[in-house]
Amino acid sequence: MRLRLFGIATGLLLCVIGSPGLADTGPSSQAATSLGADSGTPAFTPLPEKVQEDIGDIRPADNAPLSSYFHGEASVTTQYTSNAPLYHSRDEADFLIAPMLRGQFAAPLNKFFTLDLEARLEDFTYASHQDLGFWGFSGNANLEYRYKPSGPRFYVGVEPYYYFSYASGNRLTSAIAPVVGVDQNLSINRGKTLVYLGYHFGDYFSSPGIDTRQSHTVTASLTQQLRPDLYAQFYWELQYSRYTTFGRDELRDVVGVSLIHQFNPRTYLSLFVNYVDNASNNSLAKYTTANTGISLVWQY
Repeated sequence: MRLRLFGIATGLLLCVIGSPGLADTGPSSQAATSLGADSGTPAFTPLPEKVQEDIGDIRPADNAPLSSYFHGEASVTTQYTSNAPLYHSRDEADFLIAPMLRGQFAAPLNKFFTLDLEARLEDFTYASHQDLGFWGFSGNANLEYRYKPSGPRFYVGVEPYYYFSYASGNRLTSAIAPVVGVDQNLSINRGKTLVYLGYHFGDYFSSPGIDTRQSHTVTASLTQQLRPDLYAQFYWELQYSRYTTFGRDELRDVVGVSLIHQFNPRTYLSLFVNYVDNASNNSLAKYTTANTGISLVWQY
């Protein structure tokens, strides 16, 4: 069965869990962590022509043109969050909109190694808490290894990000991190069910230093095809972060579910709901929030 289940599963997981590389810096954070942070899940990339579409083998054919290694994506997420300031569990709900442009160059170097370069332009705008809004850039440069097409993906690389506050116009935060990780996709139920498991580690050096941290993230999801163009996804993410500047430890737990409708090979829509519980040894950094929203993605 020629499904794009792999791309839909991992892409929508990234959309609804969060923006990679952006950390929660406590009650004064403007980093939209209601959308998440440090997701190790790979972003969706469209499968070009002459690509083997069996799940677990998405390498371009040997004679693929150079242009087939370039991919892009435009998406917009509109979300309701029950706790916009991310401070304890105060009832300060808000709506936010998060458009994103993403470009990727992913090319196999040989049978086992792939070079993956990615850049993102992101924006987070709040309806009421306008002082929390920000925009900026993030990306990654990874070297990936698979010992066989259906085996796990191992990667090592670098993740930078740079964000500006709308309220002040100044730099909000910036960082660069060496990262390592491993993930695996398992196709079951005659190709109609995809299980994703992943681990991601990043050692972030930030300016200002409040965001300097080490983060370990475990992600799991199950995506089930309900109809040829409709999927259900259940996901869970657990992230432990050690903020070295202040000796702060945080454990962030995210659970959620989404429904994904694919209009055509380039466009899909997701309705999602999730719950975030952020525990910390600093009482000011503890919070819970519930989020629900809609995400529209167009690939090019």
